Amino acid sequence: MKINKYVKNSFSFGEVLSKEGHYANLIKFGDYGLALTTDGVGTKLLIAQQLGKFDTIGIDCVAMNVNDLLSMGIQPKAFVDYLAVSEFEASIIENIMSGILKGCEYTSIPLIGGELAKIPELLSKHKNSFDLAGTALGIVEADRIIDGSKIKIGDSIIGITSSGVHSNGFTILRKVLSVKYELNEKFSWGKNVGDELLTPTRIYTKAILNLLEKCKVNGLAHITGGGFRKLFRLTNYGFKITNWCNIPLIFEEIQNVGNIDYHEMFSVFNMGIGFIVIVPKEEVKTALSILNKYFESLLIGEIIEESIISIEKYNVLFTR
Repeated sequence: MKINKYVKNSFSFGEVLSKEGHYANLIKFGDYGLALTTDGVGTKLLIAQQLGKFDTIGIDCVAMNVNDLLSMGIQPKAFVDYLAVSEFEASIIENIMSGILKGCEYTSIPLIGGELAKIPELLSKHKNSFDLAGTALGIVEADRIIDGSKIKIGDSIIGITSSGVHSNGFTILRKVLSVKYELNEKFSWGKNVGDELLTPTRIYTKAILNLLEKCKVNGLAHITGGGFRKLFRLTNYGFKITNWCNIPLIFEEIQNVGNIDYHEMFSVFNMGIGFIVIVPKEEVKTALSILNKYFESLLIGEIIEESIISIEKYNVLFTR
């Protein structure tokens, strides 16, 4: 099913500013662009349901939306949620909403509304089944949209570390790890399996907005589903990645238990880098100084002419 054709066919109904296939599209609003993103938490919700722990997935829901806005230099401004439940369980709903509030607080945006629906006919009969999604509104000056069009050969690639798995790849992850672990067991590094998997998606709002105030930035990318192939959205140039952070132990465990090669791992997971920033070489020192005040960040590579993504340390090569 080619959903994008329906999206593209609607563009004639308004003045769309951004290019097709990026992290968000914007409509013209005077001298500004207005953007909306919509995303959910996916099958990570099943881990929360199994553990009966609901206070962090709301953070994930906010993060997945606002991080996509940031990928075009858009400042998040407001959030709404959609929570569908099989039954009304006040304590669970309150825990979920407390996580959404935490995500909004970190992003400095209001939760201006939402929808709570009881739909037992559509959800599993399993007790306390639910689905969670959200929509974030953002705004940016039209001449400050970052869509990758200014990326040049020789630009530097900076990676900002992730907090862990974030909120994608859980269908594979659950299948792999369930062979060896129960959620209440501990990994060899001492962390409870369930707690590790429910670590919230990192929210990059403050770091990126501060960076945009003080540095020239040519490209931004939120690494989610599709892994590092997402970088192809930014430019027709290529990405030569020669350095990497320490891969978090959770990814090594998934790889080892599932016997998955690096090519597949980097196609699905963030592998320790949750956000990519592309800046001119002369901005690297300043950019790293700013970003490292928030999260560990490092120079990982440069833009090249050949339209590939090469992660040299792990012999991973993606082509279009």
